[in-house]
Amino acid sequence: MKIDSNLVKKLRTAENWSQEQLSEKSGLSLRTIQRLENGGNASIESVRALAEAFGIDPAELTLSETESPQTPLDAVKTGLLEFANFSGTATRFEYWWFLAFVVLVMAVGAVLHERVNQVVTLILLLPFLAASNRRLNDAGHSPWWQLFWLVPFGQIVVLILLAQPNHEQLNKVVTPSV
Repeated sequence: MKIDSNLVKKLRTAENWSQEQLSEKSGLSLRTIQRLENGGNASIESVRALAEAFGIDPAELTLSETESPQTPLDAVKTGLLEFANFSGTATRFEYWWFLAFVVLVMAVGAVLHERVNQVVTLILLLPFLAASNRRLNDAGHSPWWQLFWLVPFGQIVVLILLAQPNHEQLNKVVTPSV
């Protein structure tokens, strides 16, 4: 489940705790605290442990789907700002708008000059790979699938995997209404 990483940081700093101290008080590992503060997903147990450490309701720490970026501009900003975050998740909305931005900027660079296109490609390569990695994480697939970008026609496989809904939605059991 998505956790409000900004709220976790804010609560931790309000208590004047380091990440290590929060780790001790919540019973979570330091690496888990770091991942959660960088926008990663949290298990229900992790959310409960953090809420207990802060003395708040666990529901306050979780983000609903409507609190994720709602505009294409927000999705592009998220893609660029989280250029080095390979461990979190990205919604389909975020990923596809960021991909559209990358394609558009690369097309403009190609029209302007070959060198401009090369520079733009190098600049956008890391954010694109990070966004693809987060999207594959969200869909419940291994990021190693990105190696198919290098295989002829392998891009089709990657695009199919990237288009799938997140793995939590896939695992929901639909009960028929009576």
